[in-house]
Amino acid sequence: MKKTVIEYYEEFLQNLHFYKIEEESTSGNNFYRMNSKYGCGNVQVMNFYNQFLIIIASFIPSSDFEKVSEIEEEYFEISQFETDSSYFKVGGRKVKQVDKGICCYANTRKVAYAFCEANKPTCFTKVIITKKYFDSFLEERFGNAYETSKNALDFLVENPNSPELNFVFQQIKDCPAIGNTRKLYMEGKVIEILSLITTTIEIEKNRPHLSVKLDRKDKRNLNKVITFMKHNLSAYPSIEELSKMANMSCSRFQMAFRQVYGTSAYEYLKVMRMNYALLLLQDTDDKIYHIALKVGYKNAGHFSKIFKETFKMSPMEYRNIHCLLYTSPSPRDTR
Repeated sequence: MKKTVIEYYEEFLQNLHFYKIEEESTSGNNFYRMNSKYGCGNVQVMNFYNQFLIIIASFIPSSDFEKVSEIEEEYFEISQFETDSSYFKVGGRKVKQVDKGICCYANTRKVAYAFCEANKPTCFTKVIITKKYFDSFLEERFGNAYETSKNALDFLVENPNSPELNFVFQQIKDCPAIGNTRKLYMEGKVIEILSLITTTIEIEKNRPHLSVKLDRKDKRNLNKVITFMKHNLSAYPSIEELSKMANMSCSRFQMAFRQVYGTSAYEYLKVMRMNYALLLLQDTDDKIYHIALKVGYKNAGHFSKIFKETFKMSPMEYRNIHCLLYTSPSPRDTR
């Protein structure tokens, strides 16, 4: 008998050497712990009306392991990874490393493989949404025109680099509420994610586009630019340098980049810097000035201004809120 995506994700943890913590679990809100023979860590799985799941995971396996899934049901998976020790591949494609930040996946009914490295932490927050739920959301919002907005997920898979999405995922992970209040809060955050997705595609649809003919080599060269920016967030590349990297003229590079990624190269770089700043603020004790330098801002005041424009709070306010949440009684008691 074929399983739905909800049934699959509620059962697969036990096949990966996790056991259910009965005394902490309630209906629709289950906690799992990794068997100490195979590693350590915990996973929380929240089921909302069999329409979507929220999974919050933090574990360290003592040996490499892989998850193989082949699910017929159509669904969407949007995750925020805080670690880069995981890999995946779909069908016969090449294995890809999962970078820190937002990762999106639309089920294509092909066999999907996920790998986690031994003795390295794997931490992520994942939202899994059935296509049925997503379609009903679109239909309610757009009426008979909702079909045209289904391109939103395709766009997001290609362009997951969003500080707004990163921030919502941090709010999900940091939520201090308990009981029914927590459940309502989480459901609201999933609706906020869907709203961000559909808003993005509406903006893209209404933006004037200059078409540039691009072949596979052009797209590979643009991807080289993205890879360079990811690994050099403190650098100050000029458009000329980025264009040369992509083997294009400056004007063609700028049009091609916007056509493929939906924004300018500098805006894309700014978003990556802000996303990384969030992780540094929550995971390190670095001073704001040093964080600013690590993400490419020589002036801490300018960095703080950009951060506040992006997240509606200053870097110090974000750090204080995060520290307060994690020095308060643990929100794991979410029964």
